[in-house]
Amino acid sequence: MIAELEELKSLLLNDWDPIGVVDVAEAADEYDSYACHLHSMLTAGTTSQAVAEYLNWVVTAQMDLTGNLARNREIAERAVALYVRTD
Repeated sequence: MIAELEELKSLLLNDWDPIGVVDVAEAADEYDSYACHLHSMLTAGTTSQAVAEYLNWVVTAQMDLTGNLARNREIAERAVALYVRTD
């Protein structure tokens, strides 16, 4: 599960990045707390819709930015895919 968490952290920083800090070395851990919460959600088997809603809540309520639900859905689907087992 640690590999999935690291991939999730990378996904949030490199692809989601609502505040645009991907190129700021000091901000490499900016989204780690959200990734940890998502990791718990995803290991519990949450849906991509719930992940998208959480990401949208983070952007709109926590960051006070305009949300992009379509973008959050795309990231949510990719996040869920990280936790799909094929064994």
